[in-house]
Amino acid sequence: MVKIAKDRHDYFEYPRQTVKVQKIPKGTIVDIGGGGEGIIAQIGKERVTAVDKLESEINEAKPHAPEAIWILANATNLEFPNAHFDNATAFFSGMYMTDPVLEKVFEEINRVIPKGGELWIWDAKISYEIGPFIIPIRIITPIGKEIQTAYGKRRVSSDRSIEQTRNLLSQAGFTTHTEKENEFWYFIKATKRAL
Repeated sequence: MVKIAKDRHDYFEYPRQTVKVQKIPKGTIVDIGGGGEGIIAQIGKERVTAVDKLESEINEAKPHAPEAIWILANATNLEFPNAHFDNATAFFSGMYMTDPVLEKVFEEINRVIPKGGELWIWDAKISYEIGPFIIPIRIITPIGKEIQTAYGKRRVSSDRSIEQTRNLLSQAGFTTHTEKENEFWYFIKATKRAL
């Protein structure tokens, strides 16, 4: 990692990561934190309802995927009926939430997808010891489009690992069945368990 200075704060910059998003879940998708680049909406288009709590993030993403549905909302309280979507995604958005908030978001996702519905998560590993960080990413979509971006946090209040995310998913009623762990990020597929 390279330490860089930015805005009078010291940041650790992770090496650029390549994230290949070869596919997304089938059917209708609720994408949590879907603003910014709108990666999932760009791929799934009209199948995707992208939820973000920041209007600026939605405004940035909309032009890249005008066919998607864009909702300004807090994902801890989604105003959709039970089992409204087939599946869900979260693309580098959980990293911005505390563990208690992320657990509530997972519970809401559990509510708005059916039994057997999947939640696909791409997210950064975060170390409290490192502190503020930036993770530059090169995203490759199924059609070969490359998107360059970066995600980061100024204030890091706790660690976030694949194990912590797996535990939060389990507490919220999901079973993890696919995991891919890289040095600086990870991918998880989880399925809503039967009650």
